[in-house]
Amino acid sequence: MMLWFNLKFILNRLYGFYDYIWIDCTLIRETKKAILIDFDGRKIWLPKAWIVRMKRDRSGYITGIKISQYNWAKKAQ
Repeated sequence: MMLWFNLKFILNRLYGFYDYIWIDCTLIRETKKAILIDFDGRKIWLPKAWIVRMKRDRSGYITGIKISQYNWAKKAQ
């Protein structure tokens, strides 16, 4: 029997598993490390490290992001 451990596995065990949500937003600005989105009339900077996946339209603009509920609640208060 082979045991498989890595950092993500250990952190998930310590802090619990994350629930992910899709946020419909509009991209305003994108840098190497963060994006500025317009959500519900507010402008929010999000680190790209927090974003799991980005939904883009045919012209390449970001129309939605997938982020953990924990990070979203922490930033969008």
